[in-house]
Amino acid sequence: MGAFHTGNVTINGSEYLPPSPKDLDHVWAEIESEIVVCNDAYDLAITAFLRMARAQFFWDVNKRMGRFMMNGILLDYGFPIINVPAKRQKEFNQLMLDFYATAEMIEMNKFLRSCIHNKIIENFQANG
Repeated sequence: MGAFHTGNVTINGSEYLPPSPKDLDHVWAEIESEIVVCNDAYDLAITAFLRMARAQFFWDVNKRMGRFMMNGILLDYGFPIINVPAKRQKEFNQLMLDFYATAEMIEMNKFLRSCIHNKIIENFQANG
């Protein structure tokens, strides 16, 4: 069974300090409350990813786990997943550092939506 980390963590390249381990259960509850009111599947999924990544619930793989959750949510709603192309990884990393510092999700939301290939969207629309 997995568990939240029990010590302090940092985010490489960022001065932002994630919540204390004693606050992680409360932060998780906040995220659940925040996403339950999202009316758009992509907003819900992206918010879950970004909030999980910023909270740093685990010792490692926080972005990966958040992206896994984001894409699971999208698939559950019948939407295509978001895959950041390798050629846009540097842009993704910089936007994530900006997000860590500010908690402002707008630019990351726009960026992630721009990573959805139109051909993939057509596949989902044809099968929906």
